Amino acid sequence: MRENVKEKLVIVIASIGMFLSTLDTGIINVALPFLKNHFQTNTNTAALTVIGYSTSLAIFIMLFGILSDIKGKLKIANFGMWVFMLASLFCGISQSIGSIIAFRIIQGIGAAALQATSASLVTTLVRPENQNSAIGTVGIMIGLGPVLGPSLGGFLLALGSWRLIFFINIPFTLIGIICALLIKNKVTEQKYDKKVDIAGFVLNAIMISCLLIGLNELEKQNMRILGAILLVIAVISAVALYFVEKNKDNATVDMHIVTSKKTFTLLLQTMLFGFASAIVFLLPPFLFENVMHISAGLTGLLVLGAPLGIAIFSKVAGNINDGTRNTSFSFYGMSGMLIAFVILTLLPQKAPALVTTIALFIYGVGGGFFQPSNVSALMKSVGLSEQGSMSALQRMTQNVAIAIGSSVGSIIMFEFKKQIFTGIKAGYLMTSIIIFVVLLFSFIMRKNLNEKQKI
Repeated sequence: MRENVKEKLVIVIASIGMFLSTLDTGIINVALPFLKNHFQTNTNTAALTVIGYSTSLAIFIMLFGILSDIKGKLKIANFGMWVFMLASLFCGISQSIGSIIAFRIIQGIGAAALQATSASLVTTLVRPENQNSAIGTVGIMIGLGPVLGPSLGGFLLALGSWRLIFFINIPFTLIGIICALLIKNKVTEQKYDKKVDIAGFVLNAIMISCLLIGLNELEKQNMRILGAILLVIAVISAVALYFVEKNKDNATVDMHIVTSKKTFTLLLQTMLFGFASAIVFLLPPFLFENVMHISAGLTGLLVLGAPLGIAIFSKVAGNINDGTRNTSFSFYGMSGMLIAFVILTLLPQKAPALVTTIALFIYGVGGGFFQPSNVSALMKSVGLSEQGSMSALQRMTQNVAIAIGSSVGSIIMFEFKKQIFTGIKAGYLMTSIIIFVVLLFSFIMRKNLNEKQKI
């Protein structure tokens, strides 16, 4: 088998894994009211189909990152495909809300294996000169997955069966499994002698689960005390994780890597992108539907500006960046994101809806330049033995930031429910300030690192 064919199959596996795992984060959201009525349950129970998936994904992603360094990225990705496919099948044939919740949790475990290996498959099995372009292709999936989830979910519900929401995953996973089978004996992976850090995994799991569930409870006015308690536990767990992991070999979260100035800055930028993307996907529908009184169908088209920009320019940026311009492209991307949010903040209430869509597209262009460069820079910041761990850390960081952004946006919309336009502007202004601060911090850190290199 020719080298370029093997590389294309690897990219297909990585792209399908990222697409499905991000798609299923939101595809079931539109079905929650239907599931609530169909199974005669309450809203909180139905919501566990979403919370269970996202929490198990976040908990297990670091474990699979480490296992991929030990067992091989292709093997863990293939495992993720099988788990995701079987869990989707059993979700689709479930006869109770309890079984759907259980299989969604298992589906999240499969998604964790897929996301943990997505970038590392590319950085270890694709030739260096083709890696940035390949990461750009994976970046397209990152842009399309979250926004297509609700749209595709609504379309499948309209066809008359909620079960299709789960069955739609099966043909995609089969393609991924076939691709993995075709190259199983055609590639040689370097494997590393590591041990799984149980204590670090448990502390990380407690931290992540308390954080995600706490954020979810914080969005509910009558559950905010519980949410605050869970967030305090998450902070305590994070402190404990730091002290347990800081001097440990084979740590679940390598604190030497995380706390290095370069990697910390890159991960901070990753968090920024996750947070800003959550805000840019969450708030515009409120603007179009509740302020401008535009129909849901047209709103669905108007909000495509951001994901379309990300999808197009992730590939463009990946193709024109040879891997030596990651820092510059990240700055271009963050600057574009800042410009977009400043425009959104300054637009008057009577501004044409199309202008908002153009601003969202500008954000997408910035995100398209930023995402592949940020991923590439993070992967290059560690050696080959840490590729799986870093791939998982990047995705976990971004997933947590998305959860924080979604929670903050939801709280803003609740607190400003009588002044929706003011609340939307406050969300845009807050995000503009955060982007500016991270951009300034990144510039200072870059300058300091360059000065040290000269010395």
